[in-house]
Amino acid sequence: MRTRTVRSITVLAAAGATAFAAPALASAEPIDLQPTPIGCPAGIGPVDTETAPDEADLPEGGIEYEIEQDGSGGGQINWVNLSTLQLGDGVLPPAEEGEEPAIALETGEGLVVSAVWGAHENAGGQGCFLLPGLDLTNVPAAAPAPTPDEDDEASPEPVDNQ
Repeated sequence: MRTRTVRSITVLAAAGATAFAAPALASAEPIDLQPTPIGCPAGIGPVDTETAPDEADLPEGGIEYEIEQDGSGGGQINWVNLSTLQLGDGVLPPAEEGEEPAIALETGEGLVVSAVWGAHENAGGQGCFLLPGLDLTNVPAAAPAPTPDEDDEASPEPVDNQ
């Protein structure tokens, strides 16, 4: 039952974000609606997403989700790749002193709608619930592997006869 509910929320979030974002897609600007914390007056840091070209250690075809607040943690992520119609989810790690919660998820290339929501603990130790924040990210295709130059392979190395 829980899985059906989560999938339903994800599909509804994807449909709502697509309808809301349609006019902006032509400009290729990312859309980011931050989650709304309930029950923690101090709030949370902004949720950030990055893709492989932006983040050097992130594998291609994925998105890294991060809450920009040291010592905070928790939260759910559900995503839908609108190009491949694949679904996925992940959990941000629990609060850890001096660390920002982050998780990298392999979504595949294409337009990805994701929702960040659920139980969260901010840096002040306040527990709260995050109402879903929506993100629309275009995950770029993997760069093609370099092909060896045929002339280089056919030419023997010069020999020094001295």
